[in-house]
Order: sequence, then structure tokens, then C-alpha cells
Amino acid sequence: MDAKVKALKAHRARLKRRGIKRVEVGVPVREAAVIRKAAAVLREQAGEATRLRQILGFARETKRAANAAELFAMTPPLSRAGEALWDAAMEQIERDRKDFALNRPRKLAL
Repeated sequence: MDAKVKALKAHRARLKRRGIKRVEVGVPVREAAVIRKAAAVLREQAGEATRLRQILGFARETKRAANAAELFAMTPPLSRAGEALWDAAMEQIERDRKDFALNRPRKLAL
């Protein structure tokens, strides 16, 4: 392993220990400075970061789910588009359950 690769791995390990996630995004050239500034503010974890999270709609810190029920619980109501997407997915599941080709019984040797 050469020195560059080793240094990069060490740098990313330090970021991970600090709780920093590396993100790459594509934005219009004229907006790049805005995104860089927002990222810098969020890294600071100061009062400005809290205000920016509120503006972006991430005001409340989410706690880690303790179990599967909490993981799948949808506490905030879905938007109209979200509800339509959910309903369409549930209808597709019901159709797939009735399709014998997708839901045929397996032969088991007991």
C-alpha cells in the first residue's frame, strides 16, 4: 500500500470517528459555493448549524431506532404524493400475492 492510499484511509477513518459522512453531489456551477458554505456550517455543529437544519426541515434530531417496529413506524404524516405512492405499492403487493407464478408453493422433502 503506497503512502497516498494509506493517508487517504487514515483521513477517512478520522472522519468516521468524528461522525462525519463524506457526500458527493452534483450541483449547478453557480450554486457550488452555496453548498460548500452549507456543508461548512453543518460541520461546525454550532447555533448556525441548528438554524440551517430548521430552515431545511431537519430541526429535530432523530434517535436511533431500538427495534424493527420503531424503524418502520411512520410518525410524520406522508405528503399527498407519498400517500399515493404508498397506496400504489400496497395495491401491487396485493396483486402479486394473487399471482400464482410469483407465489407458488414450494415442494419440500420432509
